[in-house]
Amino acid sequence: MKRLLPLLFSVAVTGGVVAGCGGPPPAIDGSNTSVEGKTPSSGAVLSVEEPPSEPGKYGGKITVSQVTDPKTFNPITTGETTSSDILAPVFEGLNNRNNYTLEMEPALAELPKISADGLTYTYVIKEGLKWSDGHPLTADDVIFSLEAILDPKVENIIREGMLIDVVDATGKITRKPFTYRKVDDRTVEFVLPQKFAPAVSTFSFPIAPKHKLETAYRSGKFNEAWGVNVKVTEVVGSGPWTIGEYAPGQRLVYKRNPNYWRKTADGKPLPYLDQEVVLFVGDVNAAVLKFQNKETDFLGVPSEHYPTLKKDESSGDYKVVDRGPGWGFEFLGFNMNPNSKLKKPLLNLFSDVRWRRAASHLVNRERMCEDVLRGLAEPAYGPVSPASRVYFKADVPKFEYNPEKAKALLDELGAKDTNGNGFREFQGQEIKFNILVYSGADTIKQMATIISEDMKKVGVNASFSPIDFNDLVRRLDVAPYDWEASMIGFTGGPEPHDGSNIWRSSGPSHQWWPKQKTPGTPWEKEIDELWTRGAQELDPAKRKEIYGRWQELVADQQPFVFTVVRNQNTAVRDRIGNFKPPSMRISTWNVYELFDREATRDNP
Repeated sequence: MKRLLPLLFSVAVTGGVVAGCGGPPPAIDGSNTSVEGKTPSSGAVLSVEEPPSEPGKYGGKITVSQVTDPKTFNPITTGETTSSDILAPVFEGLNNRNNYTLEMEPALAELPKISADGLTYTYVIKEGLKWSDGHPLTADDVIFSLEAILDPKVENIIREGMLIDVVDATGKITRKPFTYRKVDDRTVEFVLPQKFAPAVSTFSFPIAPKHKLETAYRSGKFNEAWGVNVKVTEVVGSGPWTIGEYAPGQRLVYKRNPNYWRKTADGKPLPYLDQEVVLFVGDVNAAVLKFQNKETDFLGVPSEHYPTLKKDESSGDYKVVDRGPGWGFEFLGFNMNPNSKLKKPLLNLFSDVRWRRAASHLVNRERMCEDVLRGLAEPAYGPVSPASRVYFKADVPKFEYNPEKAKALLDELGAKDTNGNGFREFQGQEIKFNILVYSGADTIKQMATIISEDMKKVGVNASFSPIDFNDLVRRLDVAPYDWEASMIGFTGGPEPHDGSNIWRSSGPSHQWWPKQKTPGTPWEKEIDELWTRGAQELDPAKRKEIYGRWQELVADQQPFVFTVVRNQNTAVRDRIGNFKPPSMRISTWNVYELFDREATRDNP
C-alpha cells in the first residue's frame, strides 16, 4: 500500500527523505519467492548487490528529526508516513523488502514455499520468536492480524491490495481475499483463488500482537487502539526497537528490543545501538538547523539548503549522499467526490477532464524545478517515477506548461469573465477555490504560489492555505471530505499493485473520489480492469505493458496533475557505521546493524 507524504522532503523519522528514492539500486519486478525448494527468484530483476556489513561495537545512539508527530501507534490502521515511519523499526512482517536491493527477504518467517500450481503459500515462522515483552510470537498473531486487516469495520489501507479479482465463466468479477489458516504454532498457509503476481509483497503486512490488541478488536474499538495517548510502554513490537518514551511535540525515544531476532555473524544480539531519539521539529528549516548544530545525525537534504550543506560537508563531519530520483509522486489534486461538501459548479468543473488538462497547462514544472528546487528535480507527468526502471513509461500524454492552451480549454468549457472583474465564471459562479498545502514545507508553498499566480493570469481565482499535515490528511481522507484542491504526494515502490488503495475506484486513498461502489467513469472502470489483469499476469513483460497502459490513461485523464519528481539527498554523520544509501525512503532502514564508530562495548 502507498501512503500520503507531507511533501517536505526533509527528514522522516529515520533520518531519510520523506519520499522513496531510486538511488544506486535499480528497481525489480515481482517478488523473491521460493518455489518447492528452488532457489528464490525475483522475476524481472535489475540486480544489485548489497555492500557487506562491518562488525560494530555496542553502545551510543543516533538522533533524527521528523517534522510532524504520528497520528497513531497502531501498525494496522496507520495510513500516512508520519505514523508508518515511526512504526517501521517497531513492527515487522513475515518477509520484508530490502530497501537497498529491493528484493523480498526473510524476516519473522522464511521465504514462502509455493505449491506447484502457484496458489498455496506456506510460511514457517522462525523458531523461538518473542514479542518485545517476552510473549511468544506465533501463527496466532499472523491470523489475528489478517482478521483485523480484512474486517471492513477496521480502517486501514492494506485491505484493498488483498482483495483478489476472480473472474467466473460468464466474465463476472468477484473481489475476494485469499483464505488463510494456522497449520501449527509456527506455520501459516495462504491459498489464493487464482494466481496473483504480487502475492509475496502483499503477504508482507505488519504483524500485530494478538495478546495486546485482541480485547480492543473484539469490543469494536480496534480503530482507537494504540492511539497517540496510549502509554507507549504498552506498545510491544517485533522490530529492533521498542518505544520507551513519547513527549508530544518534542521527542520520541526508542530503546533496544531485548528479544529481537536478528543476530550478528558470530551470534551476538542486535541492534548495536542503545537508543534512537526522534525530535519533532515543526518545519523543514528547524530540521536543517538541528543538523547544522550537530543535534541530529541524519537529514534528508531539502533542495533549498543543498548548496550550503554540500559546501560544508568536508568541515562538518558528515557527507551528503545523492540517492537519485524519488519513488513517490507529487501532484495538484481536485475534489471530484459527489459525496463531499463541494458545491455543484466546482464539482462539475473539476470533474471535466478539460479543466484538469487546462490546470496541467498552468503548472510551470520547469520553473519549479529550477527556481524552487535548485535543479534537483525533474518535471513529472505520470504516476510512476523514473526510479522504477522496470515500469516507468516516459511516452505518456503530456499537458505541458502553456497558458494559451489552458485559456483555449477554459473557453471551450464556457468559462468566461462576463462581469469584467478579471475572473472567469462557470455555471454562473466565479471559478474560485483554495489549495490546501502542508504548512511545514517552504518549497511546496513556493510551488503553490507559482501555480496560483499563473491561474490568476488566465482568470482563475486560485489561492492556497498552509495547514497542519495531520489536519490536511483528515480533510482529504475522512467524510465530509472538506476540501477543494490540495498539493500533496504518495509514496512509491517497485510493485505497482501496492498502489491499489489509490488507483482502484473502491480504494480508500482514491483521493479525488474514494470508496466508490462501482466505477464512476469509464476511464476509472478501465483502470480497475487493468489492475485486475496486472495482478493476474505473471509474465514480467506483459505486466509492464499493462501498467504502461495504466500510466497512459492516468496521464491523459489527469485525476492528479503531476508536478515534479525530486532528487533525494541524505546527509549522514561520518561516525555512523553500516550506512547503506537505500533505494527506498527510509535512510535508517537497517538500523539493526547501524553502529556508532565511537562506541566501545563488546556486548550489549
